[in-house]
Amino acid sequence: MKSEVQQLLHRVPIALFTVHCSLFTLLCSGCVSARSYIVIRPVVDLRTQPSSAAPSGHDPMEETQLLYGEQVRVRERHDGWARVEALEQPEHSHENRWQGYPGWLPEAALAEPLWDAAPPNLVVTDKWVRASEDAYGLQPSPWQFALGTYLHGEDFGNALWRVELHDGAFVWIRRDAAQLLETQAKLTGAQQRAAILRAAHELLGDAYYWGGRSPRAEAAAGLITGVDCSALVNLAYRTVGVTVPRDAHEQFQRARPVPQPQPADVVFLSEQDNPAKIVHVLLYAGDDMLLESPGTGLGVRRILAKERFGRSLAELPSGSVIGSQTVTYGTFLTE
Repeated sequence: MKSEVQQLLHRVPIALFTVHCSLFTLLCSGCVSARSYIVIRPVVDLRTQPSSAAPSGHDPMEETQLLYGEQVRVRERHDGWARVEALEQPEHSHENRWQGYPGWLPEAALAEPLWDAAPPNLVVTDKWVRASEDAYGLQPSPWQFALGTYLHGEDFGNALWRVELHDGAFVWIRRDAAQLLETQAKLTGAQQRAAILRAAHELLGDAYYWGGRSPRAEAAAGLITGVDCSALVNLAYRTVGVTVPRDAHEQFQRARPVPQPQPADVVFLSEQDNPAKIVHVLLYAGDDMLLESPGTGLGVRRILAKERFGRSLAELPSGSVIGSQTVTYGTFLTE
């Protein structure tokens, strides 16, 4: 009897250990499948199919672009490519539901975040900022970060940000090239609007690129950079920590209608003879000026509303029709 009891007691810890391990494995596998990945390139193309971008200004397979550190959820892997959901770019049209932007990108452009990685606390407000490997700027780093990139950094001597990379390494960037997201969140309404327009003006002259969502880069190792109309809006708002949808029609869906725009509000143009479908968006810059990325072959420009539409905005109540397109106004801001 004693022997049987001893055997039973001996088995109990083993049984509990086995159950514990099974539960641990189950929980961990769930965590891994739910864990997001991050982009580890300065800019990466998100494609409709697992194929590289065509070397042109209009590539219908280009969906959008992601910046360093953006989070994605991997849905499928195939031959070195990952089908992902870009969690920081809200979208509705693909599956008639709100989700992150879907598409394919190279697996090599992704990494799992470090388990103890701190969340981003900075946003890059320069068009591009180059990093250095040391605090003295004597060792240039291959890393550069684009306007709208979110990073984690610590103040270094009130002159630099010490930025932690995805692999735990550190680089340094100029302090005036990025702002604390906490600081941006505390801006007054007028300051926020001014900051959005400053960011948009950084992109003046940059070539229109269908699906593009990145500033022009002089040396981008074969990568095409540029912005389409809605990316101009998306990136400018991102610099103040405000997430707006990626595409013009979804921006229209999320914007609050206003009778007349204030600076940094948005101006929507509909499809011809179809006011319910938005195909173009512009930023209002104040003083009847507009900022837009107009189309293939053109660059981001600043233009008078009267030159663009034949009338000033004061003469165009929201809902007016120009040609066969309907003009409406919206805002993403509360002040």
